[in-house]
Amino acid sequence: MVTIWYFFKLGFLVIYTAICAAIAYIIYKGEAKFYEPIYVLKKTGEGKDDEKRVYIHDEFDEFARKDSPVSYLKLFMGTFTLFFFKLITAICIAWSLSIKLFRKLKQKEEKKEKFNAEDIKENIEATKTHTSYFLKFSGIFTIKMRLPDEKILKIYQKYFGPDYKLDYDGKFCCYISNHTSFNDILISMANYGCGFISKKEIKNVPIFGKIAQGLQSIFVDRYNPNSRKEVLDKLLERQKDYMEGKPVMPIMVFPEGTTSSGRHLFKFKKGAFLNLFPVKPSIIHPNLNSQFHLGCGSTKVGINYGRTLTELFVQTELIELPIMTPNEYMFTNYKSLGNEKWEIYAEVAREIMCEVGNFKKSDKVFLDSYRYQYCMKNRVYVERDKYKKD
Repeated sequence: MVTIWYFFKLGFLVIYTAICAAIAYIIYKGEAKFYEPIYVLKKTGEGKDDEKRVYIHDEFDEFARKDSPVSYLKLFMGTFTLFFFKLITAICIAWSLSIKLFRKLKQKEEKKEKFNAEDIKENIEATKTHTSYFLKFSGIFTIKMRLPDEKILKIYQKYFGPDYKLDYDGKFCCYISNHTSFNDILISMANYGCGFISKKEIKNVPIFGKIAQGLQSIFVDRYNPNSRKEVLDKLLERQKDYMEGKPVMPIMVFPEGTTSSGRHLFKFKKGAFLNLFPVKPSIIHPNLNSQFHLGCGSTKVGINYGRTLTELFVQTELIELPIMTPNEYMFTNYKSLGNEKWEIYAEVAREIMCEVGNFKKSDKVFLDSYRYQYCMKNRVYVERDKYKKD
């Protein structure tokens, strides 16, 4: 009997070690390419010899990783000791939230009832509580802060006029933030209890898809122009309802439309700004831990979160900014930033967030992330107008 028990424990240890090694290898292979030195030739003119040798990670700096190179040994040790405990605990918390939110949503739909103010309040509080625990058990600790009023007031008055007053608690139509990874959604949910705009694929993800639906999130098909129009209409209606105090879930908009590595801001899309309503911005800095940055850039969501679970803990920073309210001073003095009022508003919002967060501006779009991966894989540079996603 002792012998059987001994071999059972030995067999379990061997299998567990093999599984941990395999998971660590998958994460390692998914990340290693972002640290590998890759140089390719890029055309600089029409001539046959008009080429220069470029470092691909610098060429796509917006999506490249800048933290310490990934170590397979460290990944294996993190997987062996932390991964499963953190993953199972986090999934249980997420599962509990999904049941709570989705069940209430279905009950309302079956009874053909609308959410009331008390329902919305309960959903917001449940979301904030559950997601906070989810982040902590995932090893993600967020420092929420406000910068000194003197610094922020100077920047806001530059764009909105010398008489502009800072306001953190007034009416606004939605939250906005820079976008660095899937963790931004979780951080926003933990702090604001909000829904979000997401690609439609999230809707079918187990547990998280039900949470997204329970939060009354809006889903978009990035490759379907008709879907984008429908999403814009739904967002504008949600903004109007929230401004009027109707019982709807608040929503977070990531106006860049894609993730960066946390050092740039892409051009903002119109959704959050088209109504010309006030918005509540925040800035997420994912790189307080120099060894591993939460900003995923072009890293896949699963790989990025899997690597997070192998770390003992990771710190990130949420800077809460005052509400931005567009006014005639802004439209008059910064009319060069756009042809339409929403364009001026969006660009001013990006300028302010760049100044506060020390970001660089970039004109890249989400397809450039796939182009970056294509260039790494094929060791060849391809221009945006010649690249087609598979």
